[in-house]
Amino acid sequence: MPKVQLGGPVINYENHGTGEPLVMIAGLGGDLHSWRSMVPALSKDYRVIILDNRGSGQSEAPPGEFSVADMADDVAKLLAHLGIRRTHVLGSSMGGNIAQEFVLRHPDMAHTLVLLSSYARRPDRSGVAIDAMIRAVQEGSSLDTLQTMMQCWCLPEHIFDGKNISRMPRQKVLSEPERAFFEGFTRQKIALDGFDSRSRLKDIKVPTLVMHGTADIMVAAHHGEEMAKAIPGAKFILVEGVGHVFTPNKCMDDVLPFLRSHPING
Repeated sequence: MPKVQLGGPVINYENHGTGEPLVMIAGLGGDLHSWRSMVPALSKDYRVIILDNRGSGQSEAPPGEFSVADMADDVAKLLAHLGIRRTHVLGSSMGGNIAQEFVLRHPDMAHTLVLLSSYARRPDRSGVAIDAMIRAVQEGSSLDTLQTMMQCWCLPEHIFDGKNISRMPRQKVLSEPERAFFEGFTRQKIALDGFDSRSRLKDIKVPTLVMHGTADIMVAAHHGEEMAKAIPGAKFILVEGVGHVFTPNKCMDDVLPFLRSHPING
């Protein structure tokens, strides 16, 4: 997988397919592997660029705090490095925050915007939950605990039918890769705490599709609906039974027609 450093952290990324560019931005703690299930369908018609956000996967997190705006600028620098002047943008959850910031900070580079399970300001309930997960690891729980708790918040109820997740492993010392993941996760969460696009949504001028699941308890669907109402001309689609994480069969039938209806070179 190629990596590039452009006046900031080393960013890990991949290219798939040919055609109009589509950059896909993952959520909190996620990396480019978050998109593996969607890339095959999208890369048939598009040049899909996926990346590890700073602090995730194989991308670096430079010392000190960083913001959602910094992560959006990472995306812009990567695209410029790849010679991409204009692109479709898709982000999920925190990736949707980065995508919003990208469109607002680099409007000439954005052609369309797709937001999955995202929001304009972090919901208080999810913030409290994630802070509790972070404290659990700081106090000696394993990363398995954090990941299991995230799954409980992000996946629909039927996923857990018949499963016993009451026993979570504990460990006193994180391995080096686990520590790097946890530090990146924590710093991304701090960046999210400072994000608020509510007063700026009116300035998003590109065609926008907002999708949310009815079973999302991490970010309730009304956050997506309110965001769509504030973005001029945005389309909102509520999908029955979907939790915080969309799978291809729950969104491709809407995402692909939306992208095709707004060709960059049309």
